[in-house]
Amino acid sequence: MHPEMIREYIKKVGTGPLGARDLTRAEAGDAARLILSGAATSAQIGALLLGLRLKGETAEEMGGFLDALGDALTLRPATRFDLDVGDPYDGKKRSASLVVPAAIAASETGLRIVLHGLPKVPVKQGPGVLDDWKALGRSPSRLPVPKIPDAEGAALCLSQESFLPELARLLPLRQELGLRTLWNTVEKCVNPLGAAAQIIGIFHEPIIDKLRHALDRNGAAPSRRILFVCGAEGGVDLHPHRATFCHLLDPALGPEIHPVTIPPPAGSAGPLPPPGDPLFLRDIANDPSHPLALHLKRQAALFLFASGKSTSFSEAEERLAEAPSDGSVPSPPPFRSLP
Repeated sequence: MHPEMIREYIKKVGTGPLGARDLTRAEAGDAARLILSGAATSAQIGALLLGLRLKGETAEEMGGFLDALGDALTLRPATRFDLDVGDPYDGKKRSASLVVPAAIAASETGLRIVLHGLPKVPVKQGPGVLDDWKALGRSPSRLPVPKIPDAEGAALCLSQESFLPELARLLPLRQELGLRTLWNTVEKCVNPLGAAAQIIGIFHEPIIDKLRHALDRNGAAPSRRILFVCGAEGGVDLHPHRATFCHLLDPALGPEIHPVTIPPPAGSAGPLPPPGDPLFLRDIANDPSHPLALHLKRQAALFLFASGKSTSFSEAEERLAEAPSDGSVPSPPPFRSLP
């Protein structure tokens, strides 16, 4: 990497509608590595990110940034995880998220699930998975991840500071810019512990094909199952009162992306409250008779389906309905929330 190259990349993407051109995957990866290494100044980072945003990021540029993040990862977990949850790091602004309590509930069925995030990420800077994890009285999970006994479920939530500190340290600059940048798109796709499947929240369906190609590496299609979810506020939360459109990429089904529609709930569960209420999260996580428990069970079912542990969403719902437990999520330490 040559630090002076960052200026060349800025010129390529920032010379206006007639002169700007796309970066190749290799160029984008090199630019991202320069940023992560600290070789680029704040002004250069802002110029490059805004130039890419105004030009419109391509699949190749997304892929290059993802490659750089993948190269920065050094984790080699001793345990195989089933599902990585790629919920947008900027959180929710309109309604509470059930991602965290649902992940814990899904882990009660034996699923090994990984959450990751970083507080106060723009644009929304709303409560994200790490905030909700803490609201349930749990500290971020520590690395390295301990060995988990076979057939035992687990849920853990990592701070980006623990597995990608090079990107986490850019948070003040991102907050100063106050705009969605390419980092927002790729950080949720990282899969830091190499889980066998991913679920990724998206806002606009046209980005799915870009992300599909960005997740390829060295010309090889992803070997893992990926469920893209057009959920509430662009996340993986199911819409509480209407259908949620998803797109499944599963190597076992071939190279095509398969549309999947998750129907709205059949019951009459009410709307979710605004985000940021720890009492609501604790109540719904521990009370199976909670008026909104249906939403929680449906979200947990989505995680089972995304992981491939259930062949359909309806099968996952049936599996949860037949679970021998009382439907509650016990307080720690009975379920394995990794420290």
